[in-house]
Amino acid sequence: MGTHRTRLHCFILVAVFLATTLSAYADPGKDLFDKQCASCHTIGGGDSGGPDLKGIAGTRPEEWLVKLITEPGKLTAAKDPVQAELIKKYGFEMPALGISRDDALKIIAWLKGGTTAAGTQPATEAAKPAETVVTPELTARGKALFTGKKSFAKGGAPCAACHPFNAAGVAGGNLAVDLTDLYEGMGEQGMRGVLKSLKFPIMNSIYANRPLTDDEVTAIIGFVKDAAAQKTGGGAALFPATGFGFFACLLVVVILYKRRTR
Repeated sequence: MGTHRTRLHCFILVAVFLATTLSAYADPGKDLFDKQCASCHTIGGGDSGGPDLKGIAGTRPEEWLVKLITEPGKLTAAKDPVQAELIKKYGFEMPALGISRDDALKIIAWLKGGTTAAGTQPATEAAKPAETVVTPELTARGKALFTGKKSFAKGGAPCAACHPFNAAGVAGGNLAVDLTDLYEGMGEQGMRGVLKSLKFPIMNSIYANRPLTDDEVTAIIGFVKDAAAQKTGGGAALFPATGFGFFACLLVVVILYKRRTR
């Protein structure tokens, strides 16, 4: 009996030791990045909902990065030229996520190569996800989710309730930004990051407890991606058809004119 208790005590001590050791080596900067930033930013994986952050800590001043993370609105109000370029490129200001200065410094330290905890590993590059293959079924499902014909699994409001979108069969609202050119401006990775995070002030309050599933995100991307392709391809296909029709009409007019003048 005593031997059994001794073994049990040894097992508990080893477990506590391992837990303490692992927590000591955990990097709070990486944890914060994964929770707050990874949905919109990659490290070496290309631009997503926001810019790729590979090397960012070496190219931007630390205080500027702190302000961008903690108070992005102040950079905008001050007409910071770098912030202005980011807003122009991505179409929106980075949302204020309520991150404290201390936490911002932890994230930046990890991005620099990991200096916030003993034995921590530097920020590593993320693999680019595979592109969505658009099918008629995926497009139809995405359109139904976008317009509200099909409800989101967790009850979030449909995109068209607030956003205008120029596509056949879509009657969007006018309360938020037009999403018609979203795919061309942001690409698939950017869209996926935004749809998975939904951390913009108004959207965050609506979807805080109603996040979209991965399948719903993919379906909406498929619909928007197909709409972008239709818009580009449709314009190219329409011109020859219109030109041919005009030429045919002109030919008929010439023939009738010649007959009347004989």
